[in-house]
Amino acid sequence: MKKIRSIIFPLALHILSLQWVSAQEARSITGRIVDKATEAPIPFAQVSIINSSIGIITNTDGYFELSISSFTPGDSAEVYSFGYERANFKLGDWITGGKVIKLNPAVFKLREVEILGMTVEDVLRHAVAGIPDNYGKEPLLLTSFVRVRKMVANKLAEYTEAVVKDQKDGYYLYPKKKLAGKHNKSNVPEMMKGRVVSDTLMVNSLGDIGKNAFCMSCLFSKDLVEFYQGTVLDEKEFRFYDYHMEEIMDPTGKKLYHIIFDQKDKVKQSLWKGDIYINASDFAIEKIILKPSLKGFDRYNTKTKYQRIFTIRNIPGWIEEMPLGQTVLTYSNRQGGWYLNTIRNEYWMTYVHPPTGQHLKYGYLDELVVTDVTRDPDSIRNFKGSKSIAPNQRWDQLVGKEDEDFWKNYNYLPIEESLKEAIRSLVIGH
Repeated sequence: MKKIRSIIFPLALHILSLQWVSAQEARSITGRIVDKATEAPIPFAQVSIINSSIGIITNTDGYFELSISSFTPGDSAEVYSFGYERANFKLGDWITGGKVIKLNPAVFKLREVEILGMTVEDVLRHAVAGIPDNYGKEPLLLTSFVRVRKMVANKLAEYTEAVVKDQKDGYYLYPKKKLAGKHNKSNVPEMMKGRVVSDTLMVNSLGDIGKNAFCMSCLFSKDLVEFYQGTVLDEKEFRFYDYHMEEIMDPTGKKLYHIIFDQKDKVKQSLWKGDIYINASDFAIEKIILKPSLKGFDRYNTKTKYQRIFTIRNIPGWIEEMPLGQTVLTYSNRQGGWYLNTIRNEYWMTYVHPPTGQHLKYGYLDELVVTDVTRDPDSIRNFKGSKSIAPNQRWDQLVGKEDEDFWKNYNYLPIEESLKEAIRSLVIGH
């Protein structure tokens, strides 16, 4: 399998749309972004060439590879990740590649709790009430890069990449009874490009959990700002959660509300815990971290376990234990409004077969990066997406023969070395 390189793609989300002018040859800039304090990799950090439309986002291990068709050594790039101070570097210093940028964790300045003007519930109510103005009520089209990995017993079983256009219904307020209808008419996908490397026998042997774990619109449906009803953002759900809030300042002096939540001790459900970051100036939600609350662990694994029985490897009676992992959503301001930016969804599940005592560990990692957004009426009118197209079909079967030249120019998240080896093993094995 050829080395997959990162993309050159306009990032209207974070990069100034100015003309890039230079006369130098195409060069490759590579490096790694890590936390200065812990030296842990920073995934989804944004590397943007200043005063241009060129950019890239780091992979799971914090690596990036950025091909630049023309530049001067004095040109600069900016690195940014939520929760860290911004950093700049000169392109001329990075021609040799392989360097490391260490981002300083943002030193958030906490205000005294007693000066907070609102309760947590007040802030959440304002955030939901502001959804139409902040995110826009009209329909929109998202162009996104999607990467999906399926793992069985810590071994890569399937690797998928796709470019998907997704039509959203718009961000407006609606009653909970219309949530199902909202899901039905929003997130209508169209596959632009796709490719798959798979251990097909292994995936098929898992039955429904292997074949039906993903669909083109599934990741987009995790957009909690659009589908806030019945979530931690929903006022009717407040009674199930304990909330804590601190008022913080980011390095630029912007005030944020940081909300930490978990389900209450005596709630007899399997709910969530996590963090929400809300912009204090317009109450736009900038980031959500969502994890299963361990307070619902016993209920999930004992009282409701027989509601989730699967046939795996042609053996019926497998029981799913509580999935463990997290979903991270980020939203960014561009074109005068807020839009979905990235979704990173990673979960591991253990399946148990009580009669034999067998265990099977199954996991998946989904990554979605929105690369373009439009509300152009003609684009939306001419959109040809559909929710009914082959939900169980391999993504490469939807778009025909693989176009390697396309992926050389579009691969949006550079592949880390460990993943390269896993993909190579799949290719050699089949």
